[in-house]
Amino acid sequence: MKSIFSNIYHPKDMCFWEDFTDLHKPETSTVFFQGSLLELSTSNVLKEKFFYLNKNSILRSKNVSSRITKISSLKWKIIEPFIEEDKAGIKYGFRLSQGIYCQYFYTKTSEELDEWLAYLSRIGIMTDIKHDYDLKSLIGSGSFANVYLAEDYEDSRTYAIKSIPKKLLLSKNNFQALCNEIEILRMIDHPGIVKLHKVYEGQNHIYLVLDYVPGGNMLQRLLKHGPLTEEKAAKFASKLLGILDYLKLMNVVHRDLKLENILLNSESSETDFKLIDFGLACFADKELTQNCGSPGYVAPEILRKMPYGAKVDVFSTGVVLYMVLSGRAPFSGKTPRETLLKNRDGIIQFQEQYWRGISREAISLVLALTKCQPSLRPNPRDALQNKWLNIYTKRQPIMTLRSPIISSRNNEKFTYLDLPNLENPRRGRLSVVSLENQEFCKGESRRGSLFPDISSMSKTSKLLWKQEIKDFV
Repeated sequence: MKSIFSNIYHPKDMCFWEDFTDLHKPETSTVFFQGSLLELSTSNVLKEKFFYLNKNSILRSKNVSSRITKISSLKWKIIEPFIEEDKAGIKYGFRLSQGIYCQYFYTKTSEELDEWLAYLSRIGIMTDIKHDYDLKSLIGSGSFANVYLAEDYEDSRTYAIKSIPKKLLLSKNNFQALCNEIEILRMIDHPGIVKLHKVYEGQNHIYLVLDYVPGGNMLQRLLKHGPLTEEKAAKFASKLLGILDYLKLMNVVHRDLKLENILLNSESSETDFKLIDFGLACFADKELTQNCGSPGYVAPEILRKMPYGAKVDVFSTGVVLYMVLSGRAPFSGKTPRETLLKNRDGIIQFQEQYWRGISREAISLVLALTKCQPSLRPNPRDALQNKWLNIYTKRQPIMTLRSPIISSRNNEKFTYLDLPNLENPRRGRLSVVSLENQEFCKGESRRGSLFPDISSMSKTSKLLWKQEIKDFV
């Protein structure tokens, strides 16, 4: 099998090993495993040497007390364990390969092999997923990937395994998106972000072994139970902004932050969640221009075809906060194009029916996060200092809304009663219908509904909807 990653080369990858130089010295500070291996030399002789693993590479020295002389990147190399038997007995080992370049390594025992594989799997690409995991049932499906509930044969732990058909990765954009997702998830380490444990390549699919988060997504929670109280919404927003602050430090932009991509660890807690789906994520080392995101959550600068940066995630967070407080979407239309036009204009409406009793401080934060001008939006760390978020930490009484806000371009004035009200009234339940990989909501009543009812549309009509989105962006 030729690996789909075999063509990811850098000039240094024109052979398996390269010389270790002063430029590589920072690599030694991130070593997380080390030990002796028998390496098959070019003369087909096994020689014992000492090796180190860090988050990107394998490093080699003559022995534990010698200086490091060689280094090889492991990021896209295939890891293939093997067992050989000859007259001398059983040999355990693994092969590391990328394209035409490969190297064989041997361990002294099967236990040593398992230990090396456990650490190597954090960096490279494994094979034969069915040898390690029992894929039990399909728990999620989209146009790009399926997600399976799986059990590790070794320790019986449960995981979510994302399966991507390799035929879809023939597209340069899709392949680059997958590489970004793998590289980013392997780099970040945060309790509020789904963890990537291993990557496998099969004959027809790429598999990502991820945390299993059993509590359903935040959209499902809102559909079932309605909006959050202000206290829960503030704690929820605080954690989400904390995740964004971490991503900013790591120079990462998510670009598809929405309710469906926030998974709850348990149905009983809306503040215990993980952010998932980094399929559109990228590094923000330069101005970005790619049109991407989900209708209704996209920052206006993306829809206006302007260069953008990390603050697109801040805007999406504002949309999410609007929805968890009110149970409604801020941008809705009869067609995807109409929704996207409203999304692009960035005009936020607060209807009395859904916002009565919600505090000025809460609304002010929503407005701050959804400023149309990116430079006027707070960065995540500044947003975390917001008065409303701190109110619920310090348990101070707050004022509540009396008059409805009909419309706002982020500069309207409000009228309030000086009465504390920490609970949100129950608003209308929502229902959800699915169109391809987009989620559209509809209200029980026609007035103020999020999106039109598309459940009875013909297949042709649904395709036209999808084309409208494509034409718009």
